[in-house]
Order: sequence, then C-alpha cells, then structure tokens
Amino acid sequence: MSFDSTMKFSTTMTRAEIEAKIPDLRKFADAAGLGDIVKLLTETAALPPAELAARMKRCLEITGGKDEYGLLYDQLDMLVLNLDNLK
Repeated sequence: MSFDSTMKFSTTMTRAEIEAKIPDLRKFADAAGLGDIVKLLTETAALPPAELAARMKRCLEITGGKDEYGLLYDQLDMLVLNLDNLK
C-alpha cells in the first residue's frame, strides 16, 4: 500500500474528512507491521477530539520519524493539526 506522494495539505478539515482518512492510515500501518498503530486507529469514530489527537500523537511517536514511515507520519501529522481545531 502506498500514499500519493503529493499530498494535499489542509488545516481546515472537518471531523468527517479526518475520519475518512483513518482507514487508509490503518491499512498502511498494518502493511508496515505496525500493530500498535493499527490498534490506536481502530474504533475512533466515537472518540472526543482530544482523545483522538492523543492517539494520533502516540502514533507519531511510534513511527519515530523514521524515513520508511515518512508518508504515514506526514498524514498523521496533518490530521493532528486539524484535530487541534475541532471542539
């Protein structure tokens, strides 16, 4: 699985737009053998924004900024920035 390397960066995403991206992130993490990230990105729809942001920030920590997870890291980072705007 791969992401488009020319990602459109947005900081005005809605909760629905954020949730729509999570399945792809989960699939990428699963393909990369990142089971902890898969668990963190499972059953996220009912989470309050602060809890979802905390989970995604933990995912960023798990990837450790490693090059092989760069696209996953960038996607997660964009979603975290957007979650900070949700109430």
